[in-house]
Amino acid sequence: MRIRTPKIYKDKEELPEGTEVVDIVDSALKELFIVENPHFKNSPDNLGEQIKNFSSEYEKDIIWAYLPWKNIAIRMPSEAVYYKLRTARNRNIIREEEQEKYRNCHAGIVGLSVGSSILASLVMTGGPKKIKIADFDVLETTNLNRLRGKIFDIGKVKTDIAAKETWELDPFADLELWHEGVTKDTIENFILSPKLDIFIDEMDSIHIKILSRIICKENRIPVLMATDNGDSIILDVERFDLEPERPIFHGLLNDDDQKNLEDLTFKDWLKLATKIVDAEYLTPRMQESLLDIGLKKIPSVPQLGTTAAIAGAAVAYAVRQISNGVSLPSGRYTLGLESTISKNYNEEEQVVERKKRTEEFKSKFMK
Repeated sequence: MRIRTPKIYKDKEELPEGTEVVDIVDSALKELFIVENPHFKNSPDNLGEQIKNFSSEYEKDIIWAYLPWKNIAIRMPSEAVYYKLRTARNRNIIREEEQEKYRNCHAGIVGLSVGSSILASLVMTGGPKKIKIADFDVLETTNLNRLRGKIFDIGKVKTDIAAKETWELDPFADLELWHEGVTKDTIENFILSPKLDIFIDEMDSIHIKILSRIICKENRIPVLMATDNGDSIILDVERFDLEPERPIFHGLLNDDDQKNLEDLTFKDWLKLATKIVDAEYLTPRMQESLLDIGLKKIPSVPQLGTTAAIAGAAVAYAVRQISNGVSLPSGRYTLGLESTISKNYNEEEQVVERKKRTEEFKSKFMK
C-alpha cells in the first residue's frame, strides 16, 4: 500500500471520523507576532491583549492539515504563515528574496541513501516545494546507520519513508514519488516531464548516471552529486546550464569506459566508480575499505550517517546558490572532517605518506 498525500481542509467538519487533532495555532501566531515585532522579544509580559488582537486577523486562514498515515490533523495557520515561521530563523543568512527563489526551484533526486539526507536538508531549510524523488529499494536494517527511518520502517519502500518524513515537516510539499526508481527508459521522463531546474544524482547505476548527464547536457540542466568518502564527502558540480559542451564527469571517463555498462560485474562497477571519483580524492580508510570488499571482510562500500549529513548540507547549499544565480562553478569540491579537524593531517610528512598509500592502492585495486 502506497503512502497517501496529505489533505488540506478549511473546515474541521471535513475531517475523517475519528481523526486526532493537534492544535498549534496559538503557539504559531504568538511566534508570528514576535517575528513581526521583534522588539517585544525580551518583553513578553502584558502582551496578551496585543497578541489576541494580532491573532484575530489570521482566524479566517486557519486550516487543518490531515496526515492519513497517522490519522492526525494539525490545526494550523495557512501555508504562507507556516512557511514564514518555519524560515524565520534563516534570516538574514538567507535573505527573503533568496528564500523565495530557493523555494520555487524544482529539484529531482534519484537514490535515497545519501539522497535521503539531501532531501531532509532541502526541506528543513525551506528549499524546493516541488521535488521528485526516486528509488526502487526498501529499507533494510543495515541502512539505518545513515538513512532517515525507524525500526518499524524496515521492509517499507524508501520513497514512502522519505515522503512521510518530508510531509510531517512540510505538509504543503509537492512531492512526485517514483517508487520503481528510474531505468534507461524512464530517466528522460524523470528529468524532463516536467523539466527539472536541478538534477541530483545519488544512484548506483553508472549506465543511468551517464544517460542522465547526456540528457541534462542537451537540456542545459545542472547536475549535483555528493559521494561519501570516509569522514569526508566529494561534491561534484556540473553546470550544464552554463557549459552545455562540458564533458560529463569532468572528462574522467573515456569513450571505452562508456560502453557495455548494463551488465557490469560488481568488481568492474567498483573500478569504474572509483575512476569517476578519482583515487586521488579517496581517504586512506576508504581506500583500505575498497580493497577489503569481497574478501570476506566487508560486503559493500561503507557509508556513515555523519558523512551523509555533510552531503545533505553541501548539496542543499549548492541548490540554493544555483537557484539564486550565485556563482558556483563546475568542478569537484571536498569537505572533510579529517582534513579540517584531525591533528597533523596537513603536515608535509602525512601528505607524502597519503600520496604513497594512494599509489599503492591504485596499483592493487585498478590492476
